[in-house]
Amino acid sequence: MSKIALAGEFNFTDEQKARLAAAGQVETIAAESADDWVEKVKGYDVVCSWGDYVLEKAGALENALITYPYTELGAFNADELAKKNVFIANAKGGNRKSIAEWAMFGMLSLFRQFPTFLRTTTQYPFTSTDSLEGKKVVVLGHGTIGTEVGERCEAFGMNVSYFERGDDLHESVKHADVVLNALNCNSSTKNLLNAEFFMAMKQGAFYVTFSRPWTYDIDGLIAAIEAGVVGGAAIDCDPEPLFDVSNDFYKKCLSSEKILVTPHVAGVTKQAAANGLEIMVQNVEKYLAGEPQNILTKK
Repeated sequence: MSKIALAGEFNFTDEQKARLAAAGQVETIAAESADDWVEKVKGYDVVCSWGDYVLEKAGALENALITYPYTELGAFNADELAKKNVFIANAKGGNRKSIAEWAMFGMLSLFRQFPTFLRTTTQYPFTSTDSLEGKKVVVLGHGTIGTEVGERCEAFGMNVSYFERGDDLHESVKHADVVLNALNCNSSTKNLLNAEFFMAMKQGAFYVTFSRPWTYDIDGLIAAIEAGVVGGAAIDCDPEPLFDVSNDFYKKCLSSEKILVTPHVAGVTKQAAANGLEIMVQNVEKYLAGEPQNILTKK
């Protein structure tokens, strides 16, 4: 019988628990370190994880699926893992609607300046802000989430185009009013949006991202803002843990008044959580049935 390890606590429904039990022998493990995690999950056919220790230690396993209930875990080499018959599956699309909502909030906040006027006690002179209508947005990344955001932008009357691998990066964004970073983490995206990129953006354009800082240089962005090139930014802060406002990255974002920053909350909704757990259970069922889905092919 197949063995399934739950590396952490998951709020599965009774129906999902029954499905996992029907798919294999389910056991819960708790690890105190990366080495402890490896020892405890070895021998399992499937490891359900929140992502702890996976990037560090997946290569130490053999003949296993690791699956987690959200979209982006980070960078790894899928080809190298496949040599050991180890695969990683995500919850593709589970949080796309929630993240798209955050992206629209970010763009609306930047163009309409809503945070300035929320519960204000200051009497402002008449202020005319910019509508999203007619603005040109370039979405970097045309995956599930990038596409979802693009469709929402179109509904607001924005002109949407997508940057995809092989396009000229600087040429793609030079006329953009807003650049939306929906890139995932792989070898080709590491620090892709560097200081030179931000300095090449259209004067006064905005930068919006929920992607991990693996893909962009926060110091380069801040320098471009201070130089008056980039007009401002909306960033859902990373790295882990969620809601951490003490990490250095978050503090860097706070250092610029023109950066609207949230503590990694873009995809944190009840709906996204439920979707992610359901997709993870499906990943387990499909893999053990010999029909794997959502397997990541990063390099």
